[in-house]
Amino acid sequence: MFYIQSALSLVLLASSFTATAETKESVEYKYYSISPRSVYEIKPELMRRSPIRDRRGSFNGHTDWYIDWSYQTAPGPEGCRVFDVKTRVHVIHTLPALSEYVTDKRTIEVFTTFSDALTKHEKNHGNNGLLAAREIDRAFTTMPPQPDCRYLARMLEQAGNAIVQKYIQADNEYDRSTLNGQTEGAVIY
Repeated sequence: MFYIQSALSLVLLASSFTATAETKESVEYKYYSISPRSVYEIKPELMRRSPIRDRRGSFNGHTDWYIDWSYQTAPGPEGCRVFDVKTRVHVIHTLPALSEYVTDKRTIEVFTTFSDALTKHEKNHGNNGLLAAREIDRAFTTMPPQPDCRYLARMLEQAGNAIVQKYIQADNEYDRSTLNGQTEGAVIY
């Protein structure tokens, strides 16, 4: 009887340290308003009103994603294990929107076509952040036990950072291959 209880205790102890993951995803949209009076004023309005600027100039749309994670580690019979994994990703899309005062039908049509393509392009960038967070969860929850907890924590941090870098590179490659969305219709001439 003692053997069965001891074996059961070990199983319960091992299962209490089973890695569980909790991914929290949030997506936010920020819009800046433009007021072109004609189709020909869309591009100048985008350039003038866009808050998205860096050393290369202004951009019509942009996506940022931020990931952080936390976890617990504990020594066990097979070594140090990870449990209570929590990964949070926050995606922020910044996009243009037509002012409510724009009434020219052709301007609205041209802007809508452009805006739909730009939004799709930016959502694809956001998807990279969401995929990165999910991959971090999988990597952390499937990490095998390690000889000590400090080594395990180092492995987890290296894995998380490598995954983030992988998806940053995916974002860069996506922009390169689509010419920042131009090949997908996210361009105003």
